[in-house]
Amino acid sequence: MKHLSPPSQLVLRQQLRLEDEPLLVVNAPDAELAQLLPVVSCWQWHAGYSEQWQRQAPDILHHFGASAPQAGSAKAVLVWIPKEKQLTLYVLEALRHVLPEGATIWLVGDNRGGIKSIHKQFPNTVAPAQKVAVGNHSLLLRTCVNQHADSFAVDDHFVYVDLDQPNQPTPLKLASLPGVFAFPSIDAGSAMLLQHLPVWQRGKVLDFACGHGVLGAWLNRQTPALEITYLDVSALALQATERTLELNALTGTCIASDGLSDTLGQFDYVISHPPFHTGLATDYEIGKQFLRSVYQHLHTHGELWLVANRFLPWPELIEQAFGHCDRVAEDNKFAVYHATKLPASKTHTKRR
Repeated sequence: MKHLSPPSQLVLRQQLRLEDEPLLVVNAPDAELAQLLPVVSCWQWHAGYSEQWQRQAPDILHHFGASAPQAGSAKAVLVWIPKEKQLTLYVLEALRHVLPEGATIWLVGDNRGGIKSIHKQFPNTVAPAQKVAVGNHSLLLRTCVNQHADSFAVDDHFVYVDLDQPNQPTPLKLASLPGVFAFPSIDAGSAMLLQHLPVWQRGKVLDFACGHGVLGAWLNRQTPALEITYLDVSALALQATERTLELNALTGTCIASDGLSDTLGQFDYVISHPPFHTGLATDYEIGKQFLRSVYQHLHTHGELWLVANRFLPWPELIEQAFGHCDRVAEDNKFAVYHATKLPASKTHTKRR
């Protein structure tokens, strides 16, 4: 089981502690655990994790979304804590609605991910955390529900920000949720990309790793004729995007996916600030896979526009896929890149 994440390895070392009660697992990356622990249901907001669990554990209850599922026959919960502390607190609040008073909540996480200090921020609605086990550079904690919550509404956890947009009579209104990239506003890289994106008059646009939808919504306000598709791995991000669109009287298609699927279709423009982390770990494979695939999802003469940290090897990968890569702008941290899908003969000439 060395291929499992370190927190999952620690959980298995403490397996006997967890066998007394059927479990709801939350944000669990390793679907093999369904055969090793008394798992009866799972809650995922990561589309890739959700797909893995549905494939490997088809007989349990599955829920993908921003809100917690009903507990069903689960009597305790095991949570892999996310790196964002606000999201951990959000999850605890959601679980108070689906668990009775006194129900056990186990929390496991990487030592670098904030689990050592998260208990200091616990509300009094859950019990003080007990340290149960340490190992595999991870920590296992136990708490329980002090106060059951009669209801939980995702709407109560949105944070709203206004973003000034030139040539628009009102600011762009952004809605965000804990755990969404750049919560609650916009990061410096995406802000740089917005300064350099052209104003397209028509066409189909894919906002890849859309977060709360700032890039696509910005473009759509400039040009209502654009057809925008928003894609993200996170259910929380997509729910935030839907609220951003609603606030700005925009429409769009939202897709939950851990990458560019073969069925996605083709676009005239793809815009992105692609991620390079999976949880805490640096994961270049996300961006590499995106750049390998995005060429096939563009029409001829279609354009890729992205922003990324300057240290990332994206220019070389863009050039491999497109035959060229233009560096449009840069500062001491970020760079904006652009490439066009040329007709096949011209692409071949460029690559030589």
